[in-house]
Amino acid sequence: MAGLKRARSDNDHQAQKLITTNVEEEYNCPICFDLISEAFVTRCGHSFCSKCLTRTVEQHHRCPKCQNPLASADIFPNYTLNSLIEKYRQQKPLSNEFDKQGGVVEHISNMVTNLNSLQSADLDHLINIMQQHKEKLDANSEYVHNRLLEIFLLHALDSLSKELSIVDYDLKQMSKRQKVTGSSSPSSSTITIITTKSQLKIDDKNQQIVVRTTNDAENDNATVNDNVPIWSATGVQDLRATPETNEEKQVAAAPTTTTTSTHQVKTESIDARLASGAVVPEETQSTTDIEHRTKIMMRFVEDLTNIYFSTRNSRRLSVDNDGTLSSDVGLGSFRDSLAAVTKYSRCKVLSSVNFVGENYAQASIVSSIEFDRDHEHFAVAGVSKKIKLYEYNSVLDNTVDMHYPIKEVSCSAKLSCISWNSYLRNYLASSDYDGFEHEKRSWSVDFCSSDPKLLASCSDDCRVKIWSMHNDYSVTTIDAKSNVCCVKFKPDSQYNIVFGTADHNLYYFDLRNTREPCNLLKGHRKAVSYARFLSPNEIVSASTDSQLRLWRVTEGQCLRTYRGHVNEKNFVGLAVSGGYIVCGSETNTVHLYQRDISRPLLNYKFDDGTTKASTDRVKKDDTGSEFVSAMCWSNRENILLAANSQGVVKVLELV
Repeated sequence: MAGLKRARSDNDHQAQKLITTNVEEEYNCPICFDLISEAFVTRCGHSFCSKCLTRTVEQHHRCPKCQNPLASADIFPNYTLNSLIEKYRQQKPLSNEFDKQGGVVEHISNMVTNLNSLQSADLDHLINIMQQHKEKLDANSEYVHNRLLEIFLLHALDSLSKELSIVDYDLKQMSKRQKVTGSSSPSSSTITIITTKSQLKIDDKNQQIVVRTTNDAENDNATVNDNVPIWSATGVQDLRATPETNEEKQVAAAPTTTTTSTHQVKTESIDARLASGAVVPEETQSTTDIEHRTKIMMRFVEDLTNIYFSTRNSRRLSVDNDGTLSSDVGLGSFRDSLAAVTKYSRCKVLSSVNFVGENYAQASIVSSIEFDRDHEHFAVAGVSKKIKLYEYNSVLDNTVDMHYPIKEVSCSAKLSCISWNSYLRNYLASSDYDGFEHEKRSWSVDFCSSDPKLLASCSDDCRVKIWSMHNDYSVTTIDAKSNVCCVKFKPDSQYNIVFGTADHNLYYFDLRNTREPCNLLKGHRKAVSYARFLSPNEIVSASTDSQLRLWRVTEGQCLRTYRGHVNEKNFVGLAVSGGYIVCGSETNTVHLYQRDISRPLLNYKFDDGTTKASTDRVKKDDTGSEFVSAMCWSNRENILLAANSQGVVKVLELV
């Protein structure tokens, strides 16, 4: 029976091997004979590796398998086959090397079991040899693991030493800038920051900065708040980071070594500082502002800590032998980031506009909203087939119940996007569902900032077209491999554009060579719906995978991913200004991001109903699926326009 079982097992193994071989042959690329990587399918139904097929079509313009004529536009991603191949990779049987190792163990086991000539002494000797070998392997493994841990700890220690040197240097720089003799108030004002591992004390009266770094100081009590730093003050208002902080919560610390560094700061009189032109802030206002911004800062303290050290270390600061830094390069950059992150805490509504007016039956989704060149007017377009022009200052007048447009343009199709010419004040471009020269619905249009005569459009027909105001038809066409959802000119160039597609990618093109992109930006998991230039070399993209991504164009590198909003099926709007990024959400909410923080700084939810007559007239969506659909920034950094799927346009101020 044992021999029969073994034969059956061998037969099963051979059958499994045959099935695996046949399946792998089906998944092999007919060109390179390896498992297909990024499968693409031809118009005639044959699948190949993306690189293999693209190279062959460009050289021979024929299908490698059936020899039918093919062009680059006749090949498409094969998502189904990619999914099957990925599952096959995960379930693929172990390689022959593992079978051989298992065979060695089985062979030794059979030999020891079946050889009757082995004596007890021989078995003891064999056991002893195997035990010694096992101990040797265990000792070697232990050494390797310990050595790896040692290398890691040495690296961590070196990194922390540099970071502590940077912090120490920056504290010295700040103390030099904050020199003041005596107290600026009748009572002494001391601010203390306490964590479970460090303490910073600033005494304004004696102008003394004490930095204590300790694991648990001997005979001291460490204030604990779930590892969240606590801000407390004597002589001024409590500056706690969170209202839930329990002042009574204290634990006695175990005696360990304590490292203390104290910097005594020489001061000069306030009169001397005023005489020299230095500005001494008014105490009440500055204290309130610090309190307010400290609370915001503590919400993002981990992100800011990472930004601080990455900014300082990325500047390749040199640390002298005595441990001091030779430069404060990068400190100013971090200070700007810290100021930007803590600048705003909420949105205030300045005014509201009802785009659909009193016509309840009209479709109300606002698809695009843009300021004109001088920011005196803004245009609103939507699926109601109308473009309405409003005067900005008139909209800010809240003494009227309803704001009417100064001009209204009726179109023949639903509108998807509008774009003002940045040089010619009265020129406005629009894209619609008819597509004009495009064969299908056009999603986006954009005027070029460097050459006001040029504009770009994109469509579901998988094409990007470049237009000139001097021609009735497009002057350049770029063929994409899938539906194109957005297009944008580079702000400082008439030759470079970026567009996002339904195949989850962004393509960065030079119009002087439209055969292939300069860079392919891959990372999104669903269609890319918006692309905006944050700077000449940085792009922010939005996708229906509920993510925003920041890219460095020249390297094709994703610098940061922003999460916090919901976007799975709709165009929810995207706008950038300076270092701020604002986008909509399918929860009918506006989210504000800052380029260095991956989480929203704040959000504003459109009211379900307000006392304003203009929004009272808005027809409610029976499905309750309202979403923010469009937005743009004013020329002022803290003013933006946001619109939603109910046709409500709001002027929001960041405060």
